[in-house]
Amino acid sequence: MFSDKLKRLSANVFWLAFNRVFRMAVGVVVLGAVGRHLGPASFGVFNYAVNLATLFVSVATLGFEGIVIRELVRTPDRTNEILGTAFWLRLCGGLVGLVLVLLTGLVVQDSKVTLILALIVSMGFFPQSFEVIDLWFQKNIEAKFGVFARLFSVLLGAGIKLWFVAIRAPLSAFAVAVVLDAGIAAFALIAIYRWRGKSVMDWKYSSTLAMRILKDSWPLVLSGVLVGVYVRVEQFLVMSFLGERSMGIYFAALRVSETWAMIPMMLLSTVYPMLAAQRERNSENYRVAFQTIFDGLTILGFAIALVMSAISPWVVKALYGAQYSDAAAVLIVQAWCAPIVFSGSVRGQYFLLENLTIYHTFAALIGIAVNLAAGIILMARFGTVGAALGALIGYLVAGYVSSFLFASLRSCGAMQTKSFLWPFRFRSFLSAVSRFR
Repeated sequence: MFSDKLKRLSANVFWLAFNRVFRMAVGVVVLGAVGRHLGPASFGVFNYAVNLATLFVSVATLGFEGIVIRELVRTPDRTNEILGTAFWLRLCGGLVGLVLVLLTGLVVQDSKVTLILALIVSMGFFPQSFEVIDLWFQKNIEAKFGVFARLFSVLLGAGIKLWFVAIRAPLSAFAVAVVLDAGIAAFALIAIYRWRGKSVMDWKYSSTLAMRILKDSWPLVLSGVLVGVYVRVEQFLVMSFLGERSMGIYFAALRVSETWAMIPMMLLSTVYPMLAAQRERNSENYRVAFQTIFDGLTILGFAIALVMSAISPWVVKALYGAQYSDAAAVLIVQAWCAPIVFSGSVRGQYFLLENLTIYHTFAALIGIAVNLAAGIILMARFGTVGAALGALIGYLVAGYVSSFLFASLRSCGAMQTKSFLWPFRFRSFLSAVSRFR
């Protein structure tokens, strides 16, 4: 028999998985329609602008999801104060993020069109402040309510984008659609939160709590910006050296690979409260749980890589058409980033629970340097595929090799190594999973 807690965790995973699969299905239809409508060049400009805005999403969100959940677990009687403080911090972070997008666009001398599009997209930072409501759902292992809100926003947002395609709307309309997505999701979260008997009007701000959250989260904000740079280095290189059409080809593949990039976050947001509680109660179970999660997500990453290697040409042709055929080879390379990225995501949870978040910054700096060097060398010979290979090498060094460069991370590196050797340890993995029964 499964314990009640495991049943709730399983239900949480189901709802999050359903949310992801549904959003992927809807997103594939919309993505293909928008890509075909805009064409490779305009598609590249649009996605480049979106990435310029999301470069500073960690500033806007302050990267404190795990910290807020930890506070909600520790002091449930202060829920309104915690959520209220988190909301106002995110609102201020959104304003700072918007300013940084403007300054970055001016410094790198992007075209006026690209900068305007990026600023429009950045307006979505503000309604995203209400996503702190979803942290309350996660803390209570009630992901389905956050899922309902997102499904509503996805359906309505998809309808808006498809309507824009039907009326042959200009490029700027699709930037506005990104902001509308965030606004619709915020409205739905507030409504469901109210239906659950809660109200955002009860939230309170605490300067003392704000300072404590900022003290704990600033390394995450800094590392988030650096991570944002290192996962986008090759994208900026493609735009700078290969041009808008190549950027469109590269983003066509990237937007497909991003459909599975959220899987680790989805699963880890569910198990994080359990890991936090296990760490306080039983160190041995905590270690076994972490190794099991490393194994499970790494296996899933390899499965995705193998499947996508086989079907990438078909996926690109079916989704975008012949004009994007060059994206298939890029997508295959990006698919092999999955096991590395998934393992690195679990390592991020380890950093958070062990108060080692400063290593996010070190790993990101290493990743930027490796990605930049490898990208420039390989892109000169292999074009967009070379840019993807540079990113793969950067992820490997930053997300795995760096675990052995610092003494505090070597035990984590050992767990990662074991997970990469999963074909020889599959029975051990199944045995560890059975311990959760």
